[in-house]
This record gives sequence, C-alpha cells and structure tokens, in this order.
Amino acid sequence: MSSNISIDLTKDMERFLKSKSKEFNLSIEDTLKEILSQQIDSRLDLGKGFYYDKVVKKVFDKKNNDVGLTKTQMSIFHTLLKNRNTIVDVETIKKNAWKDKNTSIFTLRNMIKQIRDKTFYGLIKSHSSRGYSAGF
Repeated sequence: MSSNISIDLTKDMERFLKSKSKEFNLSIEDTLKEILSQQIDSRLDLGKGFYYDKVVKKVFDKKNNDVGLTKTQMSIFHTLLKNRNTIVDVETIKKNAWKDKNTSIFTLRNMIKQIRDKTFYGLIKSHSSRGYSAGF
C-alpha cells in the first residue's frame, strides 16, 4: 500500500536529509523511511501508555514526558529489561544497582515501589521469595 505524501521542509531539514542520504547512500525517500524506522524501532512499549526509548535510555509516560528514574532506579530497570521473561533474584538486582555496597532488601523494595509510583504497579512483578521480573 503506497501513498504519495507531500511534506514542506525547512532549509535545515532539507540539508539534514540530503546529508543523511549521502551518509546512508540512499535516496531521500529511503533515507526518510530509514530515519522513521529507527525512531519507531527505538521504542519499547511497556504498557499503559509508557514506553522505553532505547536510544536515549529513558522511560516516558503517555504524554512523552521523561518519568525521571534515578540512576539506581534505571539500573534496576535495565537489569529486569536485560532479563525479560525470567525472574531475576534479589542478589543479582542488588549487585547490578548498588555494585559492592551491602544493601538491604528493604532498600530494594523501596526502590521498586518508587519505580512503580513513577510508572505503574504492573511494570515490575514480584515473585515471593524468588525475585522480580519485568511486567512488559
């Protein structure tokens, strides 16, 4: 299904597209398709309107606002993201998020709660006595 779309570009946009076209060694149309494809593929749907942008490595809400996860919270999120579809034990999460520090389970639980408060409860699933998993 092909349709012709006409877009009015500013001079800067046109220069950018021409530059990328040479870089990718593609036509302007194929370059634009590539850029759009990269943008679409960079988003991971987390559910409830939230998404993770793989390029900027941030979590956004349904209004495209950065939810503002801290460095430690992002570390926990990345650990669960890397191990999607599996339960990650508490010690692995703590080791990745806090490196060599001896962190209590209560600190981890509090951090999980903060992530859920900034996003939604189902983003991270709890598995009693076993650990946590990604809920997306």
